[in-house]
Amino acid sequence: MVAGATYAEVRRVAVDLLGFDTYGPFYTHNYDLRCLLAEYGYTLSRYTPFKSYAPIGPLSILEIERTGENNHWVLLVKCGLDMFVLDPAQHITTTRRRDWNRLKVESYMNVKRL
Repeated sequence: MVAGATYAEVRRVAVDLLGFDTYGPFYTHNYDLRCLLAEYGYTLSRYTPFKSYAPIGPLSILEIERTGENNHWVLLVKCGLDMFVLDPAQHITTTRRRDWNRLKVESYMNVKRL
């Protein structure tokens, strides 16, 4: 979503660069995201606990709480007065989420071009 590459393309890079299993599952940590984004010319700010949306940059990766064992990464986009989340989860029916009451944000990392 950040790099303009498809999920399949990024997955191939994760397999080659980070040694991910070809068939999954694909659970990533912030270190993995940093390495993958660096391959596409991006960097991440430090891992920051979430308090409000105000200090978050125009393009950020949010860690949201999910039911179960693992959290989930989404991309927050701030564009002028508009703000939305791009969520790669397959069960999401819209490309731009604005259901803020359902998103339980744990932390964030701002995305910047190298």
